[in-house]
Amino acid sequence: MPTVLIFLMPVILAGCGLIYGVDCAVRISQFISYERKNNTYELLVLCPQGTLAVCWVMCTSLLYQHRQFQRMLEIVRTSTRIAFAAIGAILVLFVGISLSIILSSSHLALPIIMPLINAAAVVTLIYSEYVQSTVIGCLIGLIIPTFASGTTDSFLYAPAVFLLIKVGSYTIGVLVGFNLLDRIHQILGVQTGLPDILLTLMRVIIIVVVQDIIIRFLWRMTINRTDTMTKDADLALYPPRRR
Repeated sequence: MPTVLIFLMPVILAGCGLIYGVDCAVRISQFISYERKNNTYELLVLCPQGTLAVCWVMCTSLLYQHRQFQRMLEIVRTSTRIAFAAIGAILVLFVGISLSIILSSSHLALPIIMPLINAAAVVTLIYSEYVQSTVIGCLIGLIIPTFASGTTDSFLYAPAVFLLIKVGSYTIGVLVGFNLLDRIHQILGVQTGLPDILLTLMRVIIIVVVQDIIIRFLWRMTINRTDTMTKDADLALYPPRRR
């Protein structure tokens, strides 16, 4: 049973990040749509800071009110720290064996090192998945009310759009990070060794970068849908502090 839990833990944590991303999108879109329904949204956006700043305050206040986001973040942080500590302990345990094998035959050292590298890559992706899913969910929650006509529409559209975007990002990450890179690796005919480590690193970078590009696109779309200038958008995120 513990072995099964160890193998299922990455899937469970990644799934939790996905669920909380959907929750962010639904809660924020519902909150803004509710203000629109009560005819208070038009009054709020008359603030000097602008529409985006008001929506961003709604978003962040909602996140602070629901402490489960903070608890989930602590769970993910604790899990990643434990995982990295375990990987480090295993690495220290096998460092002597690895060094001796590297001196004798580099081809035999890779089967010992690669599982540790792959485990570190999985832990990194789990943490980035939680953070990026939350950000994507928040941005979708800000965008959907500009299209939806009511709370029911936003409740239906927000999770659908979020899941569609995530599935698309996963598909691009798999096609580029695994399919395309594997073909390039086979065409080059590189033997096992350092290129395998670089291949794992490139897969992690591609998956994270794809999500980052989506976040930047959604942020730009949020600015356009709220008719906000770029400088005003920066002020919404980083308001000046009073001295």
